[in-house]
Amino acid sequence: MSHLSNQCRGYAVIVLSAIGLMLAQGVTAQEQTGRQILDESHKRHTQSYEVESQKMTIYANDVVTETRELRRLTRKMAEGETRYLMNFSAPRGVRGVALLTWSFDKRDDDQWLYMPGDGRTKRIAKGGRRTAFMGTDFTYEDLITESRDKFKYDRLPDETVNGVPHFVVEASATDPELVKETGYKSRRLYLIKSNYFIARIDYTDRRGELFKRQTMSDISNVQGQAWRANTARMENLRDKTATVITVLNRNFSESSVPERFFLERFLTAQEHMK
Repeated sequence: MSHLSNQCRGYAVIVLSAIGLMLAQGVTAQEQTGRQILDESHKRHTQSYEVESQKMTIYANDVVTETRELRRLTRKMAEGETRYLMNFSAPRGVRGVALLTWSFDKRDDDQWLYMPGDGRTKRIAKGGRRTAFMGTDFTYEDLITESRDKFKYDRLPDETVNGVPHFVVEASATDPELVKETGYKSRRLYLIKSNYFIARIDYTDRRGELFKRQTMSDISNVQGQAWRANTARMENLRDKTATVITVLNRNFSESSVPERFFLERFLTAQEHMK
């Protein structure tokens, strides 16, 4: 009797395992929502520590007007908080200019701009985040990693771009304060289906008209499931201007981005210029 009971329990485990496997396969086969696609993208590509050396080229009517050199640093702090630092090293006119960003999942982000001539940091007001950053086609809000809980993500029909299948997701702010502050009505995100990497973003103004586009190229696998673009082009379709960022090198070492780099006093002491 005991042997039969054990055998029955064994069959039950097998049946339940099979049911569980079928259910899991069913969930996997279901259409993902826009939010699920963005969550998967974040999970795959976010790194806790990162530093990039970059070249920034600014164009007007396809003519180069200025070339700059800078570094972009990232460090994940406590849960729900990530800090970023962009600092320019050339040419002389922008050397030492820096943008420090503290990004939070559950509250408003903080940004400070440091100008060497002033010798102090200036907090970027919420209403000023839709303005252009340092004469580029990026705004201050483009340089903040968004809290996904403050947006809705509507999945649109998939598209094939340059022969590559993409998810298409429309992102629009839902947080009341963000709705008032943002310069965009929505952003249309194109994610490569094979790796969930955002390869293109179309920006609509507050009237819903397309006016900017960011495209990522020279995309490569850098670590685990994480991919990066070595070139990003932000183009203003109305003004016929563009800003192209080319990554010269990058690393993911924690020692390259110590916590002290992400404090205001690090900038005011001009340690970032050494």
